[in-house]
Amino acid sequence: MDTDQQGNVEAAFSLPNELIAIVFDELDIVSLLRCKQVCQLFRSVITTNAQLLYKVELFFGRFENGRHCNLDTAGRLRACRQYQQAWNNLAFPDSQIINMQGGLSWELSGGVLCQAMRSRLGLVFVQLPCKIKDIPEREWTINDFGFAIRDFTIDTSQDLIVALEIVGAVPNRTCNVHLRTLMTGEHHSMATMSFVTHLLSDMHEELNFLIQVCGSRIAILCQEHGDDSNSQLVVWDWKSGQRKLFIRDTDLQSFSFVTEDLLLVGVVAAESDEMPRLDILSIDSFREEMEEYKDVSYICGLEYPKMKADVLDMLIRSDPTPGWSPHQTVQTPFFSARSDRIFTITMRVSPAGNSNEECTVLIVALSTIMAQVELSRNTQKRIVPWEQWGPNGSYMLLRSPSDSWVCYVYGMKFIQLLPWKKGNTARVYDFNKYAARRDVRNEQTTEPKLLWTRLGMPQPLNSRCSAFVEEVITYLPGRVATVEVMSSDSPYDWEAAMIGEDNIVLVSSGARKYGYIAM
Repeated sequence: MDTDQQGNVEAAFSLPNELIAIVFDELDIVSLLRCKQVCQLFRSVITTNAQLLYKVELFFGRFENGRHCNLDTAGRLRACRQYQQAWNNLAFPDSQIINMQGGLSWELSGGVLCQAMRSRLGLVFVQLPCKIKDIPEREWTINDFGFAIRDFTIDTSQDLIVALEIVGAVPNRTCNVHLRTLMTGEHHSMATMSFVTHLLSDMHEELNFLIQVCGSRIAILCQEHGDDSNSQLVVWDWKSGQRKLFIRDTDLQSFSFVTEDLLLVGVVAAESDEMPRLDILSIDSFREEMEEYKDVSYICGLEYPKMKADVLDMLIRSDPTPGWSPHQTVQTPFFSARSDRIFTITMRVSPAGNSNEECTVLIVALSTIMAQVELSRNTQKRIVPWEQWGPNGSYMLLRSPSDSWVCYVYGMKFIQLLPWKKGNTARVYDFNKYAARRDVRNEQTTEPKLLWTRLGMPQPLNSRCSAFVEEVITYLPGRVATVEVMSSDSPYDWEAAMIGEDNIVLVSSGARKYGYIAM
């Protein structure tokens, strides 16, 4: 060590601990943890400073700091540690039953369960509680929107309800997309018009809708029922009312926002030998006019493994959307980080020579998708074979999630009720790779209390699946555990489990009720 270096080291050691901590707070987590190993002084500074410890806990838990919380840093650190311990122990001390409304449509988003009334004119809301975060249960009702609600979604971060109204009859039907506030049902002040209109033209009477909000954009997929059904995907800037994208094609199956500009679209070509694909589109590259999908210049298409089955349907789910954060009225100390999350692609197929339908769930990390987007910067319509993206960066299961109660993914977690356990047990997958390293049961630990098992090796798809030509092996770091849920207090078992950031929601349509367990 030369004289200058020795002087710098001595100067660092002569600084007050408070100044060293301020310098350390500017470091990334990897550098901070390395400093912890340098000497006893640095270790002591880090392990006795609440801000640095909180920064480390946020990183490993994949959280972001809440902006509207009155807790000091020490209080946030305690809450963060308690929260992670609750997930490690799958401890949900609070439980409650919520009666099911008769309006058919519903939504679970941002910690709020929302249901349409039987009249279809109003909505009933329940904010689900979390004692660790000091979020109380709260109920409110908007009785009359002035029209029959065909379907809706909510964005709690923007105090926004997007409610669909169908007007007229075939072939002159239109869909009015109303923009209201979540708390009062009034016209949203950030929208220049109270609703936007989309002509459904010659689409059939029976339609399904998939609605998502991401920042200033609303995307709606309208799908006809039946064989050779037509689909329309439309994106608007809801604040200005300007249409940004309009695609019409029979091949469109589902979509989800990747970023406010990028869409992940499920494509199944009905009349070709092409494999099902997950295409990534840039909304900003489109014009307002309608396009057929064959004319669309997508960024890249991620192929499925080669199949020997007919695809019946595909559904992409991911929650929350990329720009979501808690509304300022919910003073949470921290929330799920937006830097990574998972997408679940549920695909129902009819294998050749097999009368039974099969269903697979492909779980893909956001980082996997963005890596392929980055590799496609200088090309268009880049087709990525399964072998180049899927085996390392996704996880495939032979599962049959509910096709009605579809909020089974949140952040990095995926849940499914185990029907052979009388609806009282669910399996939870957590693809936070840092939690998988810290808080799982493996051969090296002596802590039997840990309920999680590490997903540490490439896994072959269940051999009972006959949909693919070759064996499918996938790997995505994570952990898995089973959790006991609240018992159903009726003759009807729970039929589905859904997951939020702080809770698990159970469903029994037979008993006309929801149940939740919360931290």
